[in-house]
Amino acid sequence: MRKRRTKILLLVLLTPIVLLLVFLLEERVRGKIALARYRRELVTKGEKISPRDFIVPPRAQENAAPAVYEAIERLKEGAVLPKRYPPAMRLTPAGRAIVGFRESQWVEDKVTNRWEELSADLKSNEVTLAQIRAGLEKPVLYNDLDFSQGFKMRFPHLVQAKRLTSWFGPAARLALHEGKHHESLEALLAQTRISRLLTEDRIVISELVRIAIAAIARNTTWEASQADGWTDEDLARLQETWEMGDFATAMANSLEGETAFAAASYEMMRQSNEDTINMLYGLEQYFPLEDSDRPWWERTLRHIPWGEEVADFLKKQVYCRVWRFAWLDQDERHNLESMQWLLGIARTAAATKSFAGVRSAIDQYESEISDRSFYDRLRYPNPQSPITLSRVVNKAMRAETERSMVICAISLKRYALRHGKPPASLNSLVPEFVEFVPVDYMDGQPMKYRLNADGSFVLYSVGEDVNDDGGDTALRTGRTNLRNLWERKDFVWPAAASAEEIEAYRNESAKK
Repeated sequence: MRKRRTKILLLVLLTPIVLLLVFLLEERVRGKIALARYRRELVTKGEKISPRDFIVPPRAQENAAPAVYEAIERLKEGAVLPKRYPPAMRLTPAGRAIVGFRESQWVEDKVTNRWEELSADLKSNEVTLAQIRAGLEKPVLYNDLDFSQGFKMRFPHLVQAKRLTSWFGPAARLALHEGKHHESLEALLAQTRISRLLTEDRIVISELVRIAIAAIARNTTWEASQADGWTDEDLARLQETWEMGDFATAMANSLEGETAFAAASYEMMRQSNEDTINMLYGLEQYFPLEDSDRPWWERTLRHIPWGEEVADFLKKQVYCRVWRFAWLDQDERHNLESMQWLLGIARTAAATKSFAGVRSAIDQYESEISDRSFYDRLRYPNPQSPITLSRVVNKAMRAETERSMVICAISLKRYALRHGKPPASLNSLVPEFVEFVPVDYMDGQPMKYRLNADGSFVLYSVGEDVNDDGGDTALRTGRTNLRNLWERKDFVWPAAASAEEIEAYRNESAKK
């Protein structure tokens, strides 16, 4: 009788365990079948989903990127560069901007800096900077990234590329300060071309750095647009360089690369629990989660003695192993589906030249993610990844809008050079200076322009709220950053600061 009771007790205790194991095994098999089927569908459609799809074939022409990076390492830090470079297009509270190259000095890190010091720094690096300029003009620039490294891939070249902006931008502004337009143009062209170093990386982090580099070049181009003495040939060269850029299509291409990057990362997690821990929880050491973002059981454990250690053990040594066995393939399929949705968003935005049409789709997806079930939270531990990536589409469309605005501004200056005054409308630029009026990628319509009675003009985008406020530079409701043009009602190409604003800027700088 006692043996029978023991058997019954063991059966009662083991049955749930056996059922759980059967359930997890079924989830594993189901996930593998679904993932394999979906991969075949994507390959049939011609989608690039494997690191093998991003192997760079041999080039007939020599790749100039390694020589550029080697030269960057030879740049010698000076008294001013690369840390205390002169400001460019420093915004005033009203949305106008200080013309930096017209100032006699500038204050940075409580140090007063002078153009003579900047000139000496550039002179000591003259040969190296010339070599870099020549390299940036070469037709082939690529970095041969190894997507099979997954989340272990490193990107030291991004820091090097961004570092160049601290040399060529100041060089252009120094030449403007000295009235040397040809030298300024060559430096500005080099600064605008820096983003070419990253164009073929096809991964989001590189695209974000490209966008940042272009924004810095935009500020220098604004400074150049405030100077007189340009020739139409000079401005045509600058306009052509800006027209060669692309951010909307490039961002879509980079999302393809993210898909292959993720595929390699999933394969690494299949092989290693340690890699899984690093992938799922590695960022927590830098960005600790709030209690409200943790599951209830983890919140409870962390408030009792030894609870944090127990929670970490359960999360990393139990959950990660169960997830790898049962749900990794399901999560990869879910990630592939999300990335395909996001690729569709990016491709639509690039094709229509408008972010307005896809904004609602992103909002709806975010809402669906927030309503996940408890079981989906177990299977898909990082559902915010596609949402985070969806925001880069907006950044790309903003960058395209800025590029359109720069092209418009250069064309307007060329028109004024030839005709002695700005045009009545942007349509007057076609076809003499542009093939079509550059597009405002916020709403997909032509860039907005108004000629004022005094001969000045207002050039603007409707901004992120897609409302045309007539070029209003007031901050949008709830926005506070006066240094960010995108936080204003419309994104306006700044007018030069008034005498009063310049005086206020100088007084403020003197206090630093």
